[in-house]
Amino acid sequence: MNTLTSRRRSVGLAAGALWLIVISFVFIIWSLVAIGTPMSKNILIGMLILLCILIAICVIVLRAALVLPQDIEQRSKEEQKIGRRFAFIVGAEVLAFAVVNTFAGITRNFELMPSLNLIIVGIHFFPLAKIFRVQRYFYTGLFFCAIPAATLLAIPKQFAIGQTLAWYIIPSLGCGLVASLTAVEGLREAWQTISKIRDTL
Repeated sequence: MNTLTSRRRSVGLAAGALWLIVISFVFIIWSLVAIGTPMSKNILIGMLILLCILIAICVIVLRAALVLPQDIEQRSKEEQKIGRRFAFIVGAEVLAFAVVNTFAGITRNFELMPSLNLIIVGIHFFPLAKIFRVQRYFYTGLFFCAIPAATLLAIPKQFAIGQTLAWYIIPSLGCGLVASLTAVEGLREAWQTISKIRDTL
């Protein structure tokens, strides 16, 4: 992989990590607020501090990637193809959200929404792993499918954690943690690549 390709990959990994961290902490923070116990409120403070630290790291890595030498040529046909595939995957994901949420609303099974939506997110990671050549996205997808499915199958519907049903809390916390770890690993890979490029300049 040449320097310019490595730069583009590093920018993509850092930007993807920033998105994953923000989304994952939305899940985590919402879950802790929904639980509503004194312990969850204490953990929430720590999570907010950690969120700020991780966002700062994302910005540092992204800025470092952006100042690397960049290609002045137009995107290759392969990169354009990746862009079209990504748009198709996101479009299919949004359509699946609409179908699943409509079904849950019509049948009045609103408690199914978190798990079913997270499973859809998990499924969308499988093609992303291939088109972006990021193997860990495959495992991220597996966990995003397994955690909600296991919750629905193994935990009684009315079981509560704090003030909220476990069917809302466990998938959100579990997948939020998985997404955060995926993002951290992406930042690590991006920084290693940036360091190697700097050593060759």
